[in-house]
Amino acid sequence: MSRKASSSLFIAIATGAVIGLLLPALIIGGLWIGLREPQVAQAALERDLETKLDVLASSLPELLWNLDQVAAREVVAAVMKAPDVVHISVADNSQGKPFIDVRAPERSRGNTLTSARDVYRGSTRIGHIRIEIDDHLSAEALSRQRWLYGATVGLQLAISLAFVLLLLDSRVMKPLRQLGGFANDLAQGRFSAELQTGRQDEIGLLGQHLGDMRNALQQQFNAQQTLIERLRGMAETVPGVVFQLRRHGDGHFEFGYVSEAVRDYFHLSAAELATDATQWFQQVHSDDRSAVMSSLLSSAQQLAPWQQEFRTHNADGTERWLFGNAIARAEDDGAVLWHGFLTDISRQRRDALELEEHRNHLEDLVEARTRQLASATEAAEAANLAKSAFLANMSHEIRTPMNAIIGLTYLVRRDSREAEQQARLKKVADAAEHLLSIINNVLDFSKIEAGKFELEIAEFSLSQVLDTVTGMLAQRAAEKKLEVHVELDPMLEQQQLQGDAQRISEILLNFAGNAVKFTDNGFVGIRVQVERDLGTALQLLIEVEDSGIGIAEEAQGRLFQDFEQADSSTTRRYGGTGLGLAICRRLADLMGGEVGVESQPGSGSRFWFRLTLDKATNPAPQQARLSRSQAAQELANKFAGTRLLLAEDNLVNQEVAVALLGSAGLSVDVAEDGVQAVAMAATGAYALVLMDVQMPQMDGLDATRAIRASGNPVPILAMTANAFDEERQRCLDAGMNDHVAKPVVAEQLFATLKLWLSKR
Repeated sequence: MSRKASSSLFIAIATGAVIGLLLPALIIGGLWIGLREPQVAQAALERDLETKLDVLASSLPELLWNLDQVAAREVVAAVMKAPDVVHISVADNSQGKPFIDVRAPERSRGNTLTSARDVYRGSTRIGHIRIEIDDHLSAEALSRQRWLYGATVGLQLAISLAFVLLLLDSRVMKPLRQLGGFANDLAQGRFSAELQTGRQDEIGLLGQHLGDMRNALQQQFNAQQTLIERLRGMAETVPGVVFQLRRHGDGHFEFGYVSEAVRDYFHLSAAELATDATQWFQQVHSDDRSAVMSSLLSSAQQLAPWQQEFRTHNADGTERWLFGNAIARAEDDGAVLWHGFLTDISRQRRDALELEEHRNHLEDLVEARTRQLASATEAAEAANLAKSAFLANMSHEIRTPMNAIIGLTYLVRRDSREAEQQARLKKVADAAEHLLSIINNVLDFSKIEAGKFELEIAEFSLSQVLDTVTGMLAQRAAEKKLEVHVELDPMLEQQQLQGDAQRISEILLNFAGNAVKFTDNGFVGIRVQVERDLGTALQLLIEVEDSGIGIAEEAQGRLFQDFEQADSSTTRRYGGTGLGLAICRRLADLMGGEVGVESQPGSGSRFWFRLTLDKATNPAPQQARLSRSQAAQELANKFAGTRLLLAEDNLVNQEVAVALLGSAGLSVDVAEDGVQAVAMAATGAYALVLMDVQMPQMDGLDATRAIRASGNPVPILAMTANAFDEERQRCLDAGMNDHVAKPVVAEQLFATLKLWLSKR
């Protein structure tokens, strides 16, 4: 592919050189000879004709006077020897008839040029001379001159052009082919490819940039591999068996993935089940085996979730009850893939049997259950704490590489100028943002379930909220050629309100984003109207309407339930976790509002959100939201050259943070752990400290306490991948001034820095 492209370029350059150098020289030279040389030849022919007349006019007067025809004929014959003379006529005035008339008609092969002159002896006119010559010899000489010019000039330019093109191929085209091959290796994921240019010119510099890009891409790939390994490790620590079970079109079952816990449950290793699941079915209790198989086949036919209880045998021969739960998905080759898990429900089964056995002994049963409830409560509280710790660790472990992926992708996109690389990097950025949104949904859902979710009430403008939402949807709607209509009640155009603008935006963005996702043509409309004016508050109805695929009536009741969608095919075609609308419902409940939907299949949908918001009594002026480049420029204009201290142990996150801060004109020194951060902060050379929380030797909290204990008032901002409010409060309690969550949003970071640098 690279060789073909470079060859086409070489041919284009060669063709351009021929057209630009050789043809103009030939055309201009040809025009010069074709226009000027005929005139020169004509003038020479006329001069030759006059010369012949001069010869005859000077030689014939005496001969004509004496009527010496013999001598006169010899003079005329001498002139006739010239090969271009066609006719010479000499007339004698005394006789009134031609004296000599000589013709050579065979010489007449072109245009004839004629001239005449009187013959005088003294002052007496005694005769008349007329002579005709032909220009074919002059024309032939001119033609030979043209061909000689063309051959000489063409050969010289062709030789020069050949040398130039040979030098071009060796110095430019061959290195470009090498660069193309190297870029193709990177596109195929062969990061071990090497490029040896050894040059200091532009091509060598391009090769160095490609090498730098290879290193950055390899770092991103390694970070993603590390993330995958961490997720795999998390799957191995989840209670129960996590699995991927595949049924091929020929009915053959195999496990694409199964966690190592399968050894404890079925006495089989993951390797034994990788190509054949027959042994797994054999471990199922014989009385339950047919039910398990039937339920799997039914799930495969309908692509419905698989849920089944069945028994296996422990190593000591006792029965173990398991519950299987999985989601079925069709693959392109006709196979069906289940993603799911198996959990041990033997205890629940035993509890049920025990309840049946003791139903006639209620007091003993209540007392026993009371003790068990206390134990279960303690276990539940411990499990809740473990869950919170697990979610916090998961947030940190996922957000840390996500910060590197998003940051490095932004830096590479900023520096890259190739359209293909820009497109690929945009896909990486979109995928990372999508993954981050899923993580945020999961964390928000867990906060709401735990009762730890808090609304942030502040003044805001619904007009600005609508502008933000439509701006975020503009590109996706444009790609699908959808019309986006926005209607805002005139009463709300200048009215400031009190509420959590971010959560209202999330609900509206979820509704509108789904409308764009499930609408292939037509429109998406957003309408906000005031239903009731309550004096100090307004009851609002926010609606999002589309002309999309619609929703069946029986599925509408499930839409706002946790982990539910209209049907399983929605996930296969459009993606999604089933959490978005559930979070919208819970957010609406927290704000004292309600949500709902009206829809018919094939006729579009209308999602609505009703809530009541207080009016702002003294509305603050709204500031326009700055873009990333504008925020960086504003920060650079006020604080260029300001020294900051970055405490960060992750090398990739160091690179991302230094590049972001450098784009705003700030000078950054890096401390790799808390001990270094305390020592460097003690110099007093820094206007602000950006402090990671989890670091080796001394974490960010202890480092902050040490800095504050020394009396240093320098502003300290936490930069941590833990997004929970408890982590933010821990940072503030340790003496930090503010909190910036990872992955870092550049605009938020620049705004926070501007705030604290201005307070310095």
